[in-house]
Amino acid sequence: MRTLAFISLLALTACGDRPSPTQPSPVANTGPIILSLEAETGSGDGGSMQRSRASGGLTVHLAPGEFRQWTVVVDAAQAQYAVAVTYSNDNVGNTETLSILIDGTLFGALEARDTGDDGEGWNAFVTDFAGRVPLARGTHTIAIRSNGGDGCVEIDKVTLTP
Repeated sequence: MRTLAFISLLALTACGDRPSPTQPSPVANTGPIILSLEAETGSGDGGSMQRSRASGGLTVHLAPGEFRQWTVVVDAAQAQYAVAVTYSNDNVGNTETLSILIDGTLFGALEARDTGDDGEGWNAFVTDFAGRVPLARGTHTIAIRSNGGDGCVEIDKVTLTP
């Protein structure tokens, strides 16, 4: 019994002068990250619409010629980003063309699909791939413009995935 007490005392004394271990530092993420741009957080034209199936519960209703834009900061070194647009389009006539501009230059365009008719299509969303774009470290402007069609389209979000 005496030996056990001595060993316990020795163990406590031996570690008593050492500082407690510190937690490891978190590893900084220096790689590119997914940029999800909610339509309602951008600036420009269009009015907000409440849609229960939209990301964040809101969309932005764009008429022909109207646009929405966002300013983003890329902290990582240059990377290729896949650009996708999530939208709804209650369409009874010609479809709209959605033009995507990066830093003021036309990057790509897509033809908006019909997501339903008679009011049902405004709460049904699709995501279409618009292409890949290289983005270097720094500040960039991403914009989407609606053109033509039968009237309007509602933008839910634009996603840039490295």
